[in-house]
Amino acid sequence: MRGAEAKVSRKKIIGINAVVKTRVPKKYRVAELDRKLRAERTRSEAKLLHKAKLAGVDCPAVLEVGEFEIIMSLIRGKRPKMNESEAKEAGMILAKLHSADIIHGDYTPANLIVSTDNKLEKTKNQQSNLETDKTKNGKNEIKMDASSDTRDNEKMFVIDFGLGFISNDVEDKAVDVFTMLRAIGKNKKKVWESFLKGYSNYSRYEEVMRRVEVVEKRVRYAT
Repeated sequence: MRGAEAKVSRKKIIGINAVVKTRVPKKYRVAELDRKLRAERTRSEAKLLHKAKLAGVDCPAVLEVGEFEIIMSLIRGKRPKMNESEAKEAGMILAKLHSADIIHGDYTPANLIVSTDNKLEKTKNQQSNLETDKTKNGKNEIKMDASSDTRDNEKMFVIDFGLGFISNDVEDKAVDVFTMLRAIGKNKKKVWESFLKGYSNYSRYEEVMRRVEVVEKRVRYAT
């Protein structure tokens, strides 16, 4: 698959299903400048993925970094439908990113993946817990645990940090929020509210939201 900035392919590395993202040359740029920009952006994206992991955000794991390519773990799943539950989770994820001063640069549902790859592991853990509870507490407790929501088996991952960067500027964070709100659409009020409820975990929430209003007015005026 090829996008505007990079081509993406699959391979296996040390037995792990992986994705290879290679930044392609731009013929309209001076060759030396092109190499420099591609190398810098490749390193920057790899660092952002690592920093996001440290911030507790689920995203691809970087396995190897070349001059113009990143090899990362393959995330299997589907794009979220952005119901209220998923929107809230997306807001919570952005709050974590912004708490670490990570700006995604293109935070939309297209760059989120809902994965159930961890389903087997969680099912085993839950079964182990059920057996322990059975010994200690009896059948009633087991039934309560077994009725847990199937969403517990899902994780939301963020992908494609290609336009991302590090910034503490409230304007940059407001643009991330506005980008998602515009992608959701104003006609989905409850989904909007759920996303903002999740994002309200961010300590500078009120400040960012005041700037979102400014960004929205500016965009409306420009169009």
